[in-house]
Order: sequence, then structure tokens, then C-alpha cells
Amino acid sequence: MTSMLPPTRDLPPGRQARIRAEVERAATRRGSRRLAVPILAAAAAVAVVTAGIVVLRPTPSLPVPAVQITTSPATPSAGFGVPQEAVEAIETGCTKAAGMQGRAKLHQLLDEQTRWALLYTDKEVLLCSIGSGGKDYRAGFGKRAVALLPGHFSVEGGGATAGGMHLGPAYAGTPGYREAVGRIDSKVARVTVTADGNTVDAKIANGTYALRMYYSQSWVIPQGVPDPVVRAYDAGGTLLGTSSDLLKECFFDPATGEVVYGDKRKTRDQCRPASPWK
Repeated sequence: MTSMLPPTRDLPPGRQARIRAEVERAATRRGSRRLAVPILAAAAAVAVVTAGIVVLRPTPSLPVPAVQITTSPATPSAGFGVPQEAVEAIETGCTKAAGMQGRAKLHQLLDEQTRWALLYTDKEVLLCSIGSGGKDYRAGFGKRAVALLPGHFSVEGGGATAGGMHLGPAYAGTPGYREAVGRIDSKVARVTVTADGNTVDAKIANGTYALRMYYSQSWVIPQGVPDPVVRAYDAGGTLLGTSSDLLKECFFDPATGEVVYGDKRKTRDQCRPASPWK
């Protein structure tokens, strides 16, 4: 075996030129294929970008009218859930139904099994049924020292009404009910009424409380049963007083010395000073 390279030999005439030509042609073909791949990839990328632009192009918006047409609903009066015009109509209607001059101020409007309202003037309390017995308003009133409170709360209505079956055709289907209303000071957070073995929370609003305890339309006001008891509590659940307590006490107007709540036969020295309401 030898490690020597074979001797150099000359190519036949013309062979070297043909080999060179073949090498150049092969190199040209490979360069063309390598260049074609980036060109195609670039074209595909352009197509993708173009397609993305088409998809993301925003849909033309509809023309906006020059004038926006809107309705203007009546603005509810704070705390009552009805337009101010309705509040004014209730105040006027209830005051007239009670046979009074001027216009009492609405403090509570309740829409339950019956619709009714609690109103006050400077010297009276009004209880008003709305749309009852075929009339728009039915109201009664009582004289009160409205500017003053006998302690933390007052009791200004504790009546009862039999079911509509006993009141005539105009009241057909109307439930019977017990009623309790009054005013409270800022310390009162809860008021309950106990009657006929049941205790129910009154609604508190605008410095007042109001409640109707409903019964069937055939209900008759029971006789010989204990009177309803009203209880007032503070936010911590402490009892501030009861309606039974108020029956035993009297209160005088600090400005005049006049007894304005309780037994008016008593003198100022036997009573406690009433406190301002609100």
C-alpha cells in the first residue's frame, strides 16, 4: 500500500470548459431556489397583514340625528316615590277632605292593602285614606301641640276600622285594620305596636312613625281586649318608653308653662317639660 497521491493528469480537450459551465449553472439554480423562499414568505405575511386590516376595520356607524328626542319623566319627590305634583295633590285633597284651611304637609305616604297618608299642620295631625269608599280622599284630624314632644315620642292615632263588609257596598273588599301614628325624636330608631297578640314594626320616616295592622274584610273591632301598646327603642335596642307610660305622665310647654300633654288638670309642677320636635 502506498501513501503517495496519484499523478496529475490532464483533462481531455474541452472537458474543463464543460465542467465549469455545469458548475455555474448548478450554482445559479440553487441561488434562485433559496431566494424564492423568502419572497414567498414575505408575500404570505403581506396577505395576512392585509387580511387583518380588513377584519379590524371598524363598521361604519349609523348617522346621529341632529336633535336627540327624549322623554322627561316627572321627578319623584324625596321620600315618597311619587312626583312632586302628586304630593301637592295629596296635601291639598286631604286638607280639604278634613274641612281645614291651607295645606297640611305630607310626612308619610303608604301604599299597602290600603293607600293612606299621615300629614301635619302646625297644630293638627291628619290621617287620610286615599281612593277609599268611592272618594279620592277621606280625612280626619286632631288638635296637637305639634311643635313639642312628650318625651321621645308621641301617640296621635290609635283607632280601628272594621272590615269593608260592615261598611257598605262602597267599601266592598276593603280590609279591617288597626292604626297607630305619631312623632319621634332623633333617638328613636324603632317603633313597635302590639295588638291582638301580635307585635309589628311601624314605618319610620320624616320624624314620624305610622302603621296599619290589617285584618279580613269581615273583621269586627273586638270588645273587651287590651288597648294596643306602642313601644319606642333606640338604635341599641334600649326601650325609651311605651304608650302606657305616656298615659300616666303629663308635659308642659317650657315657653308658656301650659300643660300640653297628659292630664291638663295638673299643674306645671306635677309635669315634665315637653321637648322640641325636630
